[in-house]
Amino acid sequence: MTETVRKFVGLEDELHEAAIRKTTLDDFGDPSYRRGLEALLHSYDADLRPSEFGWQRLYEGIIGILSSRLHTEQSLAEHPEIISVPIRRPLIITALPRTGTTALHRLLAVDPQFQTLERWLIDWPMVRPPRKNWKDYPAYRDCENWIEAMHAGIPESRKQHELLPDQAEECYGLLMQSFTCRTFALLCPSYADWYATQSASKSYIRYSNILRLIGSAEQNKPWLLKCPIHMTDIDTLLEVFPDACVIQTHRDPARAIPSLCSLQYTARQYLGHPATPDSIGAWQCTFWRFAVDQVQRARQRFPRQFFDVDHRRFVTDPLAVVQSIYEYFGLTLTPHTEQQMRTWIEASPTSRHGRHEYPLDSWGVTQGQICELFADYRAQHHFT
Repeated sequence: MTETVRKFVGLEDELHEAAIRKTTLDDFGDPSYRRGLEALLHSYDADLRPSEFGWQRLYEGIIGILSSRLHTEQSLAEHPEIISVPIRRPLIITALPRTGTTALHRLLAVDPQFQTLERWLIDWPMVRPPRKNWKDYPAYRDCENWIEAMHAGIPESRKQHELLPDQAEECYGLLMQSFTCRTFALLCPSYADWYATQSASKSYIRYSNILRLIGSAEQNKPWLLKCPIHMTDIDTLLEVFPDACVIQTHRDPARAIPSLCSLQYTARQYLGHPATPDSIGAWQCTFWRFAVDQVQRARQRFPRQFFDVDHRRFVTDPLAVVQSIYEYFGLTLTPHTEQQMRTWIEASPTSRHGRHEYPLDSWGVTQGQICELFADYRAQHHFT
């Protein structure tokens, strides 16, 4: 007997009511986000066939995003003055996934001159409280419990991308509040068709305002941010942050794309999606080839705002890479911070749960096809 797949379309009101019950708040702000939510629900039905467990995770995920939106609206209403606070020269890492972005991000986050977006504040945006008080917040403990449950449900995820509530994390969760965020397209190609007709401006303006909110107690500290998905909307990112300092890491796509496919396949297995490994590669190649092209065009207009990091060099001498970044963007690396970074490097947190092992040719695209699709990029960065 075939299991009936539950639908998402038509649940908008139910999802909103659940978020209101969860938070006891009811102001979702500008209702234009509902168009993106509707598109996402349609794409979940069109592209995914999750198990009952997976369906529940997706359902709860949307409630979580709506709840974050409610908390944001409340906090912004309490601090309307922060909208006028400038965000100056944020240091933003964006690149193909699986190219060392997380390791570089967390290494740079050792430097106290930066402020970062901690995982727990993505769920409940607020003015960042003193670190010593974080565990007193229910939102922190909820995030801690969610991460433990997620890693227990997907043991491989600790090797692929470990999460910690108090650690610097990717910022796409803030973009998701607008439901106009290309991250959703990684699982749902049909969402990408809708997104292609939209402007990301409102989403990035809201994103910048949430950063203002979270960082308002340390307004003079520059932001250190990381998110591969920024590649796909780099023009909008640079409109909102015109003086951004962008770091682009580079690794051979013939290695990075299979690693990403492994990550995506793990996520689909967690959701009970009946996809086979060989159904994943073609879409990931198309998606990230588009992203590379977007950045290439932006770099022609703003060449001085980008700094390249070769993954091979970062692996062999990460501190030399950091020193090059600081020199290029005119940042100061103090002896104390340099020593703290050395300590972080020696601890090797990225491998303490084991290496992420993955096949290269099991994703519906061959190594040769990936090399051909990214031939110009590979030649430019000497991967041939």
